[in-house]
Amino acid sequence: MGGLRCRRGGAGFAGLACARRAAERGLSVLVLERQSEPGERIHTTGILVREAWEEWAAPASLVRRIQRVRVYDPSHRFVELERDSYFFMATDTAGLLRHLVDETLRSGAEIRFGAPYEGVVSTAAEGPTRGSMRGSIPLTLAGSGAASGVTCRFLVGADGARSGVAESFGLDRNRRLLKGVEWEYEPREGDGDCLHCFIDPDCAPGYIGWVVPGVGATQVGLALHRDRRADMRRFSAKIDGLFGFSGRRVLEKRGGVIPIGGLLKHFYADRVLLVGDAAGMVSPLTAGGIHQAYRFGKLAADAIADHLEVDGSSDGGGSGDGGPQPGVAHPGDVVRRAYPNHALKRAARWGFDRLPVARALQAGLLSWNVFRGLAERVFFDRSR
Repeated sequence: MGGLRCRRGGAGFAGLACARRAAERGLSVLVLERQSEPGERIHTTGILVREAWEEWAAPASLVRRIQRVRVYDPSHRFVELERDSYFFMATDTAGLLRHLVDETLRSGAEIRFGAPYEGVVSTAAEGPTRGSMRGSIPLTLAGSGAASGVTCRFLVGADGARSGVAESFGLDRNRRLLKGVEWEYEPREGDGDCLHCFIDPDCAPGYIGWVVPGVGATQVGLALHRDRRADMRRFSAKIDGLFGFSGRRVLEKRGGVIPIGGLLKHFYADRVLLVGDAAGMVSPLTAGGIHQAYRFGKLAADAIADHLEVDGSSDGGGSGDGGPQPGVAHPGDVVRRAYPNHALKRAARWGFDRLPVARALQAGLLSWNVFRGLAERVFFDRSR
C-alpha cells in the first residue's frame, strides 16, 4: 500500500468507484460508511444505462437486461422506444452494492461500516476547523468509534445529496432536489420487458412515475417536487389496470432525494473534493446518476493520485511530505473540465418544469412524432 492516505466518505456508487481506482493507483484508501453493511438501506432504483454497465459490469445474476422503453401520457397512451443495441440494466441493487464492495476490497482499499462522517479537526494549533485547510499537515477526522483519529492527505465526500462533508468545509450544497419513493412488488410475468415511464402531473409533478420489471421484484416509483406528497397508493391504483398490483404483496419500500441542479459551482477546496450526488453529478433531466458516479469517481481518483504523487512515486518517497506537487492541477479542476455541460438538458428541465407537456399531448398540441423524437434524445443520447 502507498503512504499517501486518501479517505472516502460513503460506500455508494461514486465512493466505491473512486476508492477502487485510487487503491489501484497505489494510494492507501479508507472508506467510512454510516450503514452497518452494504445495501442496508437503498435510496435509488439502481438502473444502469449501457455506459454505466460498460464502466463496471456486474454478474448476470444481479441484473436484468431491458432494451425497450414505453412512455405513457396521463391517458396511458404510449410511445415505445428502442435503439439498435442500446439497453438498460435493472439490478438487485443491494446485491450489486455488495458486489462492488467486494471488488473494492480486493483492490486493496479498506472499508469500515458503521462509521459515519462527523467532521474534520485541524492538527495545526492555529488551523481552521472549517473551509480550506492548506499545507502538508494531514486532516484528522472528528467523532468517535471507527472514525476516531483517522488522518488523511485528501478527503473525498461521496456522502449523498445532503453531504456532511460539503457542510463541514463550507462547500456548496444541493438546493434543487426531487423526492423519490419506490415500492417493490412481487414480480409477475405480465409486467413485460420494458422500462415503463409515466408522465403524470398529478402523481408525479416535476418528473415521472415508473414501473421496472426488475430482479426478483417489480419496482414501482414516483419522483416529484420535494414539497409535494408522494401518493404511491394512488399511483399504483391508477395503473392497476395495466399491471394488477392490487393483488400483490409489497416486498420493500424505499425513498430518497435526487439533486437536479447540475454540478455544484464550489464542489472542492484545497484537500477535499465532492463526487457523485454530493457534487450534483446527476443529469438535470433524467435524474440518472450511476454512470456519472462511476465515470467521475474514477477520474477523481486518478486526478487525486496525480495531485499527491511525490517525485513520480505513490509510495511516500521523494520529499516525503505527501503534499501536492507544483504544476499539477487540483483534482477538482480536472473533474470540472471533463464534466459535460448539460446545457440542453438544463433547458429541457426548465421546459419540463414550466410547460404543460402532458396536457399538450392530450390536447394534440404536441404531436406524438415530435414527442417521440424528444423522448429518444432523453433516453438514448448520453453525449451531453
